[in-house]
Amino acid sequence: MEEFPGYARRAYGDLRKPNYGFFSQALRDRPWEPLVERLRRFLRVEDWTDREDDVSFSYEMQVGRSSPAWSLWLSAVGPFALLAYSSTGGELLRSDVVVDVGPEAPPEGTEVVTLLRDAGVRLLSADEVETTVDGFRPWDGRFPVSLFVVLFGDTDVPWWHAS
Repeated sequence: MEEFPGYARRAYGDLRKPNYGFFSQALRDRPWEPLVERLRRFLRVEDWTDREDDVSFSYEMQVGRSSPAWSLWLSAVGPFALLAYSSTGGELLRSDVVVDVGPEAPPEGTEVVTLLRDAGVRLLSADEVETTVDGFRPWDGRFPVSLFVVLFGDTDVPWWHAS
């Protein structure tokens, strides 16, 4: 967990008064585009990036239209990602988070994880993204916040909002 504050300070500046301007530059530079293009070679990739409230690039990925979906958040703060796979197609659950693939993973799972790691991305666990970050004060004044808010976006940990 020690590496997150350094990346956050470089991106936001003062964590008590974060400057979100770095994301505008990331939207122009598209730092993860080469990786996303490699994923597009074997998956349908739909960009779900929220240019207003996020600090990450988010994607839904599928082998085919009716197949289960992968959700991917690639941080503009640093080389971090949250990857999840939902075989049910419903709301994202904590248990859907993927940091490694096992024998029960779909065939494309190994290739997805390998591409992310080869690109220098660190896949974060559910425990990690739920971690409270002391000292970070987002634009809306909420405090404390999770690591998800710092690295990926304003909406907080996705499964905390599941019905």
